[in-house]
Amino acid sequence: MTIRARLKQHLISWATASPLAGPPGAGVGTLVLADAAHVPAVTAAGLVGSRTLLLAPDDGTGVLAPAVSYQGSLTEPGDEFSNGQDFFLQTHAYATSPFMTVFGPTIVRVFDQNDFDAFLADADRALAEGVFPEFLITSSVLLADPAALSGAHDPADGPALRLYADRNGQVSTSPTGAVLGTVDDSLDTLTERFARAGHDTAALDAALPAETRAEALRSRPFLARYLEAVTALRSLMARGATGLRVSGFGSRMTPGLAAAGADADLADPTLPIVLYGDKDAYVVAGSRLFAVDRRAAQALECLLATSGVVGDILPADQVGWLAELLARHDLPLPVPVRVPAAAR
Repeated sequence: MTIRARLKQHLISWATASPLAGPPGAGVGTLVLADAAHVPAVTAAGLVGSRTLLLAPDDGTGVLAPAVSYQGSLTEPGDEFSNGQDFFLQTHAYATSPFMTVFGPTIVRVFDQNDFDAFLADADRALAEGVFPEFLITSSVLLADPAALSGAHDPADGPALRLYADRNGQVSTSPTGAVLGTVDDSLDTLTERFARAGHDTAALDAALPAETRAEALRSRPFLARYLEAVTALRSLMARGATGLRVSGFGSRMTPGLAAAGADADLADPTLPIVLYGDKDAYVVAGSRLFAVDRRAAQALECLLATSGVVGDILPADQVGWLAELLARHDLPLPVPVRVPAAAR
């Protein structure tokens, strides 16, 4: 892996808590320092190991090994990170992102209540109208801390994956996260405190009151699926597929499905996502993407929306045909099929 590719992979992991490729190793996966003076402390504490990418700002005098130097910032809205060569990464605040020009790789972050309110408003509009924010589905843009914003459990996140140390030496998993300790603390100590803080809240505790966030998520069980839909749209846009709609967000392909109130899929982010245009249709299942005909897309959205209940919306003959189609792609039926007693 080239230096540039490794830097990109680690920065994506650090911002989004996505797992790093390759075998696990000692130390933190990615550790970003706001002050290079803390390099000796984090090294002595055992936070730097064989797989660690340690990033420290260079004020012009150089940084101590094993740190890799950077210029700019990864934590200030509107600022830019650079490795001093050919890689640049912008950071935008969520609320201002619709008005910012994206020149290249960009992290959009929720820094405060205003950003969070804007994020929720966009999610609500997507659910009601099927309109997704253009900046968020741009291929070069990633949303920071998606699990914390949606309430999804992320088993990969934690101090072993990513850490940030501010200028005062306080350590958290994210620049907007709960303080877990200092640069002098061991990884075991930080991991124990992270577990006590709560996996789904630790990344945003410094940006939002915990109860405010919790209440917003309780009233929007669709948020995790919304962010999965954002990822699916971004992936398809990168392949040149634009103008797509997402089943369950503002519309359905199958006539009468929305009117029937079938929406069981909206609360489960692990289910496949059906996307469609005027003529084309796609299915995104995990990291896999398929182009399918519209009949298959309609059958799948009915299965997902009804949670597999066979009836007027989901005829029994469609279930068997769909199961055979999915099997050809090594995919099982995503939900168990249920036949109501009255229909037997």
